[in-house]
Amino acid sequence: MGTNGDVDVVMEDTSQLPLNGASDMAIDTPRTSFSVLDYVNAIRFKHGIKSEEYGRFHAYCSKRLGILRKQLRPFAIKSNKYVKEEFPEVINDARYFEILALRSERAWSHGMLLKSQCETSQTSGSNARHHYVKRFEKARKIAVQMEELCQKFAEVNSINNARVYKSLMEGIVHFENKRYQEAFTCLSAYANVMDQRKRINQDNKALAEAYASQLGQVNAIIKLCSFHMRVSGTKSTTRPVARDEDQNAELLSIVAEADGHLTLYCRGAPLEISSQFLLQQLLDMINSLGRLIVSDETLSVLLDKEHIGDAIKTDLMGKVTKESLIASYEDVMVLIGECTDTIHSEMMSSIYDQEPFRRLEDAVMFIKNFLEMEKCAIMEIMTLYNLFLSKEQFYGDVALPDCGEAIRFAQMLKQQLAIVMKDNKIASLLVMPLEVTKTVNGLLFGMHKIACEEYDDGMALVNWAYARQRKSVGRPEKHLTRLIWRLVVCFQILHRAGYLCSQRYYKRSVAIFARKKFIKDVEATGKPDVCKIFGLEKTLLPCKPIIFDLAYIHNQPPDLSQKTTIIGGVRSMFSSLWK
Repeated sequence: MGTNGDVDVVMEDTSQLPLNGASDMAIDTPRTSFSVLDYVNAIRFKHGIKSEEYGRFHAYCSKRLGILRKQLRPFAIKSNKYVKEEFPEVINDARYFEILALRSERAWSHGMLLKSQCETSQTSGSNARHHYVKRFEKARKIAVQMEELCQKFAEVNSINNARVYKSLMEGIVHFENKRYQEAFTCLSAYANVMDQRKRINQDNKALAEAYASQLGQVNAIIKLCSFHMRVSGTKSTTRPVARDEDQNAELLSIVAEADGHLTLYCRGAPLEISSQFLLQQLLDMINSLGRLIVSDETLSVLLDKEHIGDAIKTDLMGKVTKESLIASYEDVMVLIGECTDTIHSEMMSSIYDQEPFRRLEDAVMFIKNFLEMEKCAIMEIMTLYNLFLSKEQFYGDVALPDCGEAIRFAQMLKQQLAIVMKDNKIASLLVMPLEVTKTVNGLLFGMHKIACEEYDDGMALVNWAYARQRKSVGRPEKHLTRLIWRLVVCFQILHRAGYLCSQRYYKRSVAIFARKKFIKDVEATGKPDVCKIFGLEKTLLPCKPIIFDLAYIHNQPPDLSQKTTIIGGVRSMFSSLWK
C-alpha cells in the first residue's frame, strides 16, 4: 500500500521486461526523449528537498506515481485488487521513464528519511541502518534499469542523463557502504554535470538556484569522501591536466592531418577530442569568422584614415547597414550555439574525463563574448556617427540629439566587458576598451542630463569625457590574436568616433550650460553670477576686467579643458589668483 492513503500498484521488476526481444523492433521506432536530470531537479526543488522535507517529497512521488499508473492503465481495476503492471515491448511514451524516475526518487527519499530519523534518534535499533541502505540500493537498481531502457528506446541526450543519474545513485550506495574512493569518483562526475548545468542556466535564477542546491548537497558528501580517503592514505584518481598554453596563440585552431583527421589546439595546447563531428563543427565555426560583413581590411582602413568621419561614411556606413551587420554576426552565433550544444552532449557522455571539454567550452564562450562585444562596438560607432550628423532629433527646445540608442549600446558593452574581464589573463588586454567605453558612456550621459536640465552633473560629465577623448590611443600590438586584434581596433575606432561627437557638441553643451545659468542668476539677483558658471564660490581678489571679458565673448565661455600659454583655461586663471 502507498503512503498517505494512496493506492500503490506494485510494479513488475523491469529486469523481467523483454529488453533483448524488443531491440529489433526499436530500430525503426522514433526515440523517446526524457531528461531525467532536469525532471529530478524540478521536482526536488519544488516539493521539499531544498528544506530537507523528505516525507513531503516521498508523499508527492507516491501521489504522482498513482496518477501516471491510472493514465497508462488500459482498463479500470478495483482499488483493493493487485494488478501486475507491465511495460509495452516498445516504449514510445516518456511517462514510462517518468514512472521509473519517480520510483527511484521515492526509494531514495524514503532512505534519506530513515537515515535522518536514525541519526537523530537515540533508541534506534541495530538494523535501522540496514533498512535505509536497502532503500538506497533499490533506488540504484531502478536507476540502472532506467538506463538500460533508455539505451534501447530513448535518444542520446536521455541516455546521457540516465547515465549521470545512475552515477549519483551508485555514489550514494558506495558512500553508505564506506567505499569512499568509488563514491568520490561517481559523485564527482555527477557534480561536474550539475556545475555545468548551473553555468548554462545562470540567466534563469530559479533553475540555477535549484542546481546549486543539489550541487551543495553532493559536494558535502564529496568532502567527506575526500577526508576519509586522506585518513586511509588513498589518493584521488583525478589528476590535473598539464596546460602548456601560449597566451599569444589563437583561442581555437584546427589542423587537418595527412590522414584526414582533425586536431584541435586551444591557445596553442593540443586538446584530446575524439569526436570528429564536434571538430568539424568547430572548423565550420572558425571559418565563418572570415565571412563577417566587416572584414579585417575594413577595420584597418578605418583605423588608418586621418579623417574618421569620412572613413566611417565611405567604408562603413556606405557598405553596411545595421540589419545586415546583425544578420552577419547572427549566422556565426548560430554555429557557436550548435558547437556549445555538442560540447555539452559530449560532456554528458564523458562524465569521468571532462577537463578537455571544459577548456573547450571556456574558449568557445570567450569567442562568443568577443564577437558580441565587437558587434556592439560597431553598432555604437554607427550610432555615434548618426548623432554627429543629427539635425532634427532634438530634445524639446534644447539643441542636443537623442542619445537613448547610443546609451543602450554603451551599457551593453559595459556588461559584456565585465563578464570577460573576470579572467585575469584576458583582463590585461582589455583595459583600453574598458576606458573607452567609460568615456563614451560619460559623454552620452552628460548630453542626456543637460537635455534633461540637470546642468551641473551633465556639464561635469561632458567636460570629463571631452578631456579624456582628446588623448590618443596607441595602435594594437602585432602579436595579438585575430579576435582580440579586431576587438581592440573596434574600440580604437569607437574612441575616435566619440571624439568626433565631442568636437561638435562640447561647445554647444557649454553654451547651453552657461546660458541657463545666466538666466537663473539674472532672475534671482538681477545680474549674472560668473563664478557659478565655472563652479567657483570663493571670494575673488581685485583683478583686471580682461579676465571676465574672456567669459563673455559671443556669450560662449571658452573651452575649460584647453590649455593656454599662461596658466591654462579660465578655471586655472581664477585659481591662480589665490596662489
